[in-house]
Amino acid sequence: MRSFLVFTSLLPLLSSANPLPLESRQSTLDPFSLTASRSGSPIHLSAINANGESFWIGKKTASYCPADYTEVPGGQVVYVLPTGALSFTLAHAEGQPEENNGTTTGFSFTPGTDDALGVFSFTGLGSTGFLACPAKNGTKPWQIFADIKGIENRDVPGGNVSACLGFDALAASGEELGTANTGGVAAWEYE
Repeated sequence: MRSFLVFTSLLPLLSSANPLPLESRQSTLDPFSLTASRSGSPIHLSAINANGESFWIGKKTASYCPADYTEVPGGQVVYVLPTGALSFTLAHAEGQPEENNGTTTGFSFTPGTDDALGVFSFTGLGSTGFLACPAKNGTKPWQIFADIKGIENRDVPGGNVSACLGFDALAASGEELGTANTGGVAAWEYE
């Protein structure tokens, strides 16, 4: 049995990437977890979690789920800022990523075959993959960025882009996690 920390329901967040007025949306896609893959590094096989409108390795998922939950009206949108930061909108927020000059295009999820993990990727803004950038002390937490041209030291939490590590985002989905989409949602909102 694989022991992956279930990230969040990222794919339904991606499917909500539509700059329309708030409305209830239901994804038919399975939730999936993301795990960083970079052999011989401190981030290898670490879970990627949603926390504080960003994605992280080494921070717990921040979410809220009332007892009688349904999907967040309007959903939440995953996007990449011009700085490269992988981000998501607040729940119930009327603003869209475009207000922050963010982009929602270029994401893809390729399911694995024959018990292999799938891959989550971003090719928008000329991205060549993902980066995990350490905190100021050079260790965790690591903030997730798209590897785009123009990321500067001031954009990353530790102030040193050269300390960031490129990685592949491995994705386990649906039945592999025991979370095949049954029409429900993974959480009310991610904080």
